[in-house]
Amino acid sequence: MKNPKKYARTVSAALCSLLILTSAPALADSTYATVQGGGLNLRQTASTQAKVLGQYPTGTWINILEKGDTWSRVSVNGKTGYMMSKFLAPVSSSTMYVSTNTGVGLNLRTGPSMDSAIITSFQPGTAVTVLKRGRGWHYVSVGGEKGYMGSQYLVSRKKNEDVGKPHTGSFQAKLVNPNGGRIVNFRQGAGLNARIICAYPVGTLVTVLEEGSSWCKVEINGQKGYVSAYFLKR
Repeated sequence: MKNPKKYARTVSAALCSLLILTSAPALADSTYATVQGGGLNLRQTASTQAKVLGQYPTGTWINILEKGDTWSRVSVNGKTGYMMSKFLAPVSSSTMYVSTNTGVGLNLRTGPSMDSAIITSFQPGTAVTVLKRGRGWHYVSVGGEKGYMGSQYLVSRKKNEDVGKPHTGSFQAKLVNPNGGRIVNFRQGAGLNARIICAYPVGTLVTVLEEGSSWCKVEINGQKGYVSAYFLKR
């Protein structure tokens, strides 16, 4: 004879599993947006009184999980919470284009890090399908390969002009890091593979000798080298 208690537990577990399977709603495909209007708080619940989990600057990519009129449930940099919907600008296209002046194109890597292995590289103007967006790196598909590319070298519109053509005329600028870092790499050449001469703190004043759309030739403390235009502010 079957054990009544064991049988009851088995039936109960089966019913719970069935209930979960039949009642769980289908999840809609997530969409992306970017922060607009300055630093935006990520809150634990949909309330201005709720605990702040983080604050994100204009341009930060946000994964919208549930869209609401006032509040949206979102995911950003591994954190999940709520942001006010009016400060989220929708992203209409998943196609972006490589924009560098390195001469060897933009590297596609196995992971979101400069230490990750290089799969291959693609020339400026190459169309890229963005599968997942991040502040510093995008997960993309291009040329039948999937991997990560530096987000600062991907633009939403294809440029018709020669990306690598520099603009002459020196001027003063300071180092900034929109990604939140405290240092900026000073390189021997105009490219991510170029040797790093030194790393300077944000706020350091530099003399820009040649301005390019992706890389600038600069002088710091009497030494000449290159800094990504993304990390320079006039």
